[in-house]
Amino acid sequence: MSNTHLPVSEYIKQGIFIIAVIAIALFGIKSCRKFQKKRQIVVELSTHASESAAYEQFYQDNARENLFRAMLTIHQGVELGMTPAELIDQVLNKDEGEMFSTETPDNLSTREELIREALLSNYDNCRKLGIFDNALNLDALKDGEFPTIGSGPSEGDEVIIDYIIPSYLLPGAEKMLPNLSIAPPLPADYDSSQNLSAFAIARSKQLAKQLAEARLIEKEVYKKVLDYYETITKQPLVAPKTEDAEASE
Repeated sequence: MSNTHLPVSEYIKQGIFIIAVIAIALFGIKSCRKFQKKRQIVVELSTHASESAAYEQFYQDNARENLFRAMLTIHQGVELGMTPAELIDQVLNKDEGEMFSTETPDNLSTREELIREALLSNYDNCRKLGIFDNALNLDALKDGEFPTIGSGPSEGDEVIIDYIIPSYLLPGAEKMLPNLSIAPPLPADYDSSQNLSAFAIARSKQLAKQLAEARLIEKEVYKKVLDYYETITKQPLVAPKTEDAEASE
C-alpha cells in the first residue's frame, strides 16, 4: 500500500489551527487568573472597608495600619486595570451576585458613603505624594507602616496621619477611618487652632454632621464640635503684612 502525503498547504492549515487553539487556551487561562486576582482584591479590600474596620478599632495604630493596607490593596487593583472608584463600589455591593457589577451603588448608607469618600480621598493623596512609586513604600504599606513621600516639596519625609477633627475635640475620632487623612508633614510652628483654613473648617463641620447622621456620635457631641468651629470662624482674620506695608510704618 502506497503512502499518501498531504499537501503542504494542509500542514500549514493544521499548524495555524493548532496555534490558534493554543493562543485561545492561553488567553482563557490568563483571563481566568486575572479575574481570580481581581476577586481576591475585592475580598481583601472588603476586610479593610467593613464597618468594623472603619469604626470599631480598639487602638489608634490599628486604624492607621488598616488605612495603609487599604491603600496598597486599591493600588494593586489599579494595576489590574480597575479604577479606585470601581473597586470600592464593587466592595460596597453587598449582593454576592453583584460583586463585579459596574453599576455605582445608589443605596449606600451614610456610614458606607463615609468609607467610600475616605478611601478615594486618601488614595488620591497617596498618588499625588508619589507613595506608590517605589517598592519600599509598597512594603511599608503592606506592614501598615508610614511610607516615604516620593515627590513634591516634602520628598523624602514620611507621611503623617492628619485628623480632620482632632481627638481633643472628639475623643475616639483618631480611630475612625473617615477622620484619617494621609498628608505631608506640617511645619514645626503649625498651630491647628490658629492656622485652619476655611476649607479645613468646612470639611470638619461636614464630617461631624455626617457622623451624627450615621449615629456614630450623639447630637450633643455634634453640637459641641460645631460650636467650636463656629467660634473659630468668628475670630477676625489678620492679614499678613506685605513689604510695602512694612516700609510705610
